[in-house]
Amino acid sequence: MHFERFLSPGLLAVLAVAGVVEAKFSLSKVTSGVDQQTGARPARRNILDLQNDLPTWSLYIQGLTAMQKVPEDDLLSYFQIAGIHGRPFYAWDNYEKDPAAPLAGYCTHFNLLFSIWHRPYLALFEKILAGHVQTVAKEYNSQIYQDAADNFRIPFWDWAAIPSIPDVVAAPTVNINTPSGPKDVTNPLYQYSFQQFPLNDTWFPSDQDEKLSTYPATVRCPNPEGISDPAQASRGLAANQLMKYTYAVFAQTKEYNKMATGAVAGVSFEYIHNVVHYSVGGGGGHFMAGHMSAQTYSAFDPIFFLHHANLDRLVALWEAINPDQFLTPAVDGSGTFTHPIGENITVSTPLTPFTTDDGVTPYNSNTARYTKFFGYSYPEIQDWLPEQTPEQLAKNVTAFVNTAYNPTMALSARNSARDTAQNGQVREWAVSIRGLNTALSAEGYVVDISLNNSHVGEMVVIAPPKAAVAAGLNTTTNHVIDLSEELGKVGVDTQDVGAVVEYLKANLGSSVLKADGTTIPSTQVPSLSLIVDDIIVTLPKDITELPSYGTRTPHSDITL
Repeated sequence: MHFERFLSPGLLAVLAVAGVVEAKFSLSKVTSGVDQQTGARPARRNILDLQNDLPTWSLYIQGLTAMQKVPEDDLLSYFQIAGIHGRPFYAWDNYEKDPAAPLAGYCTHFNLLFSIWHRPYLALFEKILAGHVQTVAKEYNSQIYQDAADNFRIPFWDWAAIPSIPDVVAAPTVNINTPSGPKDVTNPLYQYSFQQFPLNDTWFPSDQDEKLSTYPATVRCPNPEGISDPAQASRGLAANQLMKYTYAVFAQTKEYNKMATGAVAGVSFEYIHNVVHYSVGGGGGHFMAGHMSAQTYSAFDPIFFLHHANLDRLVALWEAINPDQFLTPAVDGSGTFTHPIGENITVSTPLTPFTTDDGVTPYNSNTARYTKFFGYSYPEIQDWLPEQTPEQLAKNVTAFVNTAYNPTMALSARNSARDTAQNGQVREWAVSIRGLNTALSAEGYVVDISLNNSHVGEMVVIAPPKAAVAAGLNTTTNHVIDLSEELGKVGVDTQDVGAVVEYLKANLGSSVLKADGTTIPSTQVPSLSLIVDDIIVTLPKDITELPSYGTRTPHSDITL
């Protein structure tokens, strides 16, 4: 038991000074570039933008390269930071395993802490990387490069806007400006090469996680020869309607718990995030083809931090639109390295292994709630401006979301329904899916929804760690598949309930793809729930509003 969690921060600090409690790595915010007068903070930038800023791009590539070269037994090495998320399942910074917790990483997948836990995790990565960037900048003896270093924050990859692997991430080499001039260098975004290979079989057992322990470097959608196939990853990303369902979270989800985790019914950022992992790592008949597909290995792939920076950005945008919403207590069905399954989650639950700037007290959801606590922002959120009241910020961010992720307003008015709306309202149709993560033991699976034998959408259930399954993992994956768009394409009036019900009875289908590539009827998956429902949607009046979704009405007479 971590007795420190029951003591006050002040007493902990006193005990740390006295040597009773061991001081830990202090995750204080990055302060360089922050205007102490106005509170203005440097933004994490889109990697497609950052690559065109030669000084910052050059520092980023060299800083990440330096971080990846730090010996793997160093607490602040790339290997150790990546290992916080999943394997090698040992204590980081002396945050020891709870004896009652499953043998897993510290990451909080499948529970309410998912979104907030990754905020200090990214901040830790950013703080360490920023230190390397500062060291590199000094070699230039240039104010331009020093300013770039001061304003450096990690970039994000907006897969919702452009669902493909960025070229600069898929190239083995990149061109940068080094202190000695332009040069082609090894691209640290392409892969991480393990310094000690073969991997330690105790930490990376060869009988688990498919073939991942056999690769000397991270791979994405590998072919049979173990070579990454970024084109295949991009095809997978493009096929999964990431923009559509990203917008659906903003439009349909108004409660923090539902936004934050796929373990709660509805559409969530965690679920969309899962799809990106699965698409980049590789799926099909081999669910852990590449490192991003496995929760236990994913953080070793450098694209992980670009992916999660975008996820944090989407969460921050949602928070700006819904500033009064926050985590409400619930039971943890998944557990982590330091949290047993069945523990009650509150805003005070420690976000281990991240320690506040007193060097003793772990972060919790309250102390990690806002991006300003860590010294960064995003281009769309300039919350320090005098005119940015919470109400105005919410409107501005909503306008951005509508422009970026629903550019034609098509996603808030299926087919021609907007033109025939009664009192500004339309009816939409969907399949709500809930799948037990352990339905096939430690095997992942995909629930496929079809209309007229044509694929409409799917829900991916990523395989949970075997140790978590053995410890009693009790969580679900949830998603909502839209049917209105496809119904419109075949000429069915989505506002005519009777017509839709009869059509879906005759033409809607489902199946489940197992990890071994075989397909089985959805009825053979224990506890799988597939519910067709309709919902009344009030359309927005202008770009500063989102659609308003009512209560879903289930149609139990439509079976899949």
